[in-house]
Amino acid sequence: MKHWIAFLFFINIACAADYFQSITVKDGRLFYADGSEVNLFGVNFQPMLSWEHAARMHNQGVLMPLKAQDLKQVADSSFDEIQRLGAEIIRIHLHPADFTDAKGNLVQTIWLDMLDYTISQAQNRGIYIYLTLLNHLDHDGTQFPYDRKSFAAKYTRNQWMLHHEAIAATRLYISQLLKRRNPYNGQLYKRHTALAVLELINEPAYQQFAVWQLNNGDGKRSEFERWIYSSTKNYIDQMVTLLREEGMTQPVVWNCGWARLIAKNRAAFRGISESNVDAVSFCLYPGQSDLKVPFWKNPENLSDRNYLPYIKNCSDNEDWLGWLRSDAFKDKAKLVYEYETFCNQSAYLYPAMAEFYRSVGVQIAAQWTYGLTAYVEYLGGSHVFNLKTTPRKAASFMVAKQQFKDVPTTYSYESRSSAVLHEGRLIYSGWSENDDWSLSVLGKSGKSPVALTGVGNSPFVNYEGSGLYFIEPSEKGGLRLSIMPNVEFIRPHWKELHTGDPVVKIENNSKHLFELSLSNFKDTCWIYRKEGWRWKLIERLEGGIRFDALPGEYLIENRAISINRKLLDEGWGD
Repeated sequence: MKHWIAFLFFINIACAADYFQSITVKDGRLFYADGSEVNLFGVNFQPMLSWEHAARMHNQGVLMPLKAQDLKQVADSSFDEIQRLGAEIIRIHLHPADFTDAKGNLVQTIWLDMLDYTISQAQNRGIYIYLTLLNHLDHDGTQFPYDRKSFAAKYTRNQWMLHHEAIAATRLYISQLLKRRNPYNGQLYKRHTALAVLELINEPAYQQFAVWQLNNGDGKRSEFERWIYSSTKNYIDQMVTLLREEGMTQPVVWNCGWARLIAKNRAAFRGISESNVDAVSFCLYPGQSDLKVPFWKNPENLSDRNYLPYIKNCSDNEDWLGWLRSDAFKDKAKLVYEYETFCNQSAYLYPAMAEFYRSVGVQIAAQWTYGLTAYVEYLGGSHVFNLKTTPRKAASFMVAKQQFKDVPTTYSYESRSSAVLHEGRLIYSGWSENDDWSLSVLGKSGKSPVALTGVGNSPFVNYEGSGLYFIEPSEKGGLRLSIMPNVEFIRPHWKELHTGDPVVKIENNSKHLFELSLSNFKDTCWIYRKEGWRWKLIERLEGGIRFDALPGEYLIENRAISINRKLLDEGWGD
């Protein structure tokens, strides 16, 4: 038996190795082993964080008492959803205080177990991993709280880069983590082929001149700038060296934070640009600066504000994010570690953001953050995103993925929507009645697409429900139709609610008219609904497709399927 288990481990490793390609950097660009350029679009995904349970589950009464098996089921169902969205990569930013002690030694906890599980499952599913090694998110929740004596909690973000003991603990933690053998697949962490890139710190902090002066008497600004430049560069270089000595070949990323951060940290950014790090990352949160600080105590619905000018400012102004185009960073690959439409449920910004990312050379982008299946009914606040509960944003994400692949898309603030038609697949997060909009999406031919993903009405679908629907070609000229549940925000989506009361109402049992107009389905059609593992014939339609639909899975055939003789005898079929 032991030999068979070992054999299965080797099979898993071989299968994973066949799917994933190693990634390297040359002249500021990420390349796969076959020489093609990397292009990966995904989400931040974090079932392994104590903060995720504390901030979004514990305080809502979800998964209490907390059991690892339940959390793994949540991870699995959430993986299913992000794969349906088309996510190709997940970003995991680690909270070492969840599983390390004061010196940086690994400690077995539920969170380390969940990290093992999530990484193995991502690799099994063919999803790349963007791993950020050091972050800290304070909280008071969960039955399994983080260790406040851990080095990651004991030292501040400034001290992580400066304090000798903090640096030593970080080095030990990274070394032990990379040498850890994942019990779910038998592989060392450093040998996981799904690992695409390694980021050192999530949103590092740099000491400011006024603080430095307190410890350096009357030190001049020029002295401070030389110090912050060298300390930043030296820290990055020693961590890059550590990873290379551990045998890691993945590109190493330095997190450069948000728009306008460079204005107060020019010397530090010069240290970054001249360091040995392979890539830099940034985030984009249109609307965050419009809210009073702290934003979670001063929420506001920003869905009706036009943030396209904000994105243009980020692009055009070097002190915003225009520095990404500068000669200083031309040899660094570019990534987006987080992005989101802040307190905003409109569905036009994702593709606009993706277009900007590509204009500055970004090759990997991860949305912050995917709402896990366990708590999405209770999720409100600045970041609300999920396949089921935010259908228009979900469709917009899929449009944005095409834009990120350099496929032209259509989006507008006026319609609060976006759309794309590519290789016969139409995706839309809403539809404008404007003729120019239709022409820009469908072209002059207006041919019927072969697959559709959308919300609401379009030239091809009339649907009175609010959930996403997916229409895909099936065998023998048929179609598969998948309709997601109807959803409605019953409390303000921009406000965090920690009472255990739902923010979103999800309905699985309400019928809505579904009408489909495609050229191949204008005559007799048969509609089958999936019930368990059986297909039940529910409608025989003449002259097109129009029926009352519940959320669920359907087959649409333009000729009858002989399920059994009884159906034919009753007159279903020809």
